[in-house]
Amino acid sequence: MRDRSRSHAITAIVVSLAVVAAGCGSESVTTPDGPTEAAGPFTSQFPPGTIHTAPAGAIVGTLISLQSHIATVPPHYYSYYGSDPRRTYESYYWDFGDGTTAVGGESISHVYATVGVFVASVLARNSEGTSQQASSNIHVGSLTGRWSGDYGRVSITQDGLELRGYVDDSREVVVEGRVSMTGTVTFSITRPGLDPVTFTGAAGPNVTTLVGIAKGPNAVDRPWKLTRD
Repeated sequence: MRDRSRSHAITAIVVSLAVVAAGCGSESVTTPDGPTEAAGPFTSQFPPGTIHTAPAGAIVGTLISLQSHIATVPPHYYSYYGSDPRRTYESYYWDFGDGTTAVGGESISHVYATVGVFVASVLARNSEGTSQQASSNIHVGSLTGRWSGDYGRVSITQDGLELRGYVDDSREVVVEGRVSMTGTVTFSITRPGLDPVTFTGAAGPNVTTLVGIAKGPNAVDRPWKLTRD
């Protein structure tokens, strides 16, 4: 009687171990939206995508280029989709975060009409119905403000794409210029009786710096940097 009980206990242990072993090799659970729990070392979500912008400093009223970088679908999702889902994405749905949207390609250009921080996002989709998303905060700034550089403090006002202002130590020193649609900043500092010095450059991240070169009587392609006060 005791041997029979021991035999039943051993059988139960063997069956339990078999069930555990079978569970360790199971695949992930799927839903109509795709796998919800990845098997093995994979995570339950695809790697997040990113959006890169150019130029580094997004100036209000200028063209900003947005480039999506979206990761491919991991191999362990192939069986769910029935084919290789890593084919080129065919459509990109962009939301610029300022109330406007567009359908375009992997990269797209946009003009932000106001200053602020905007959450831009893109949804990429291929013919198999696979879709992935990417998003990024876009800091859009104006050149209006006080800047410090080799010529002291410069006050600049941006009106549309036009620039005007003066050097703080003398309002007779005039600043005039403009921003191109692609974000190139050009302005001249003119002192009475002297030839102007012309600055050409671009804004840094968050429009807190202006970096470029200066040309004038005593400056030939000399590196020049302005920092927002």
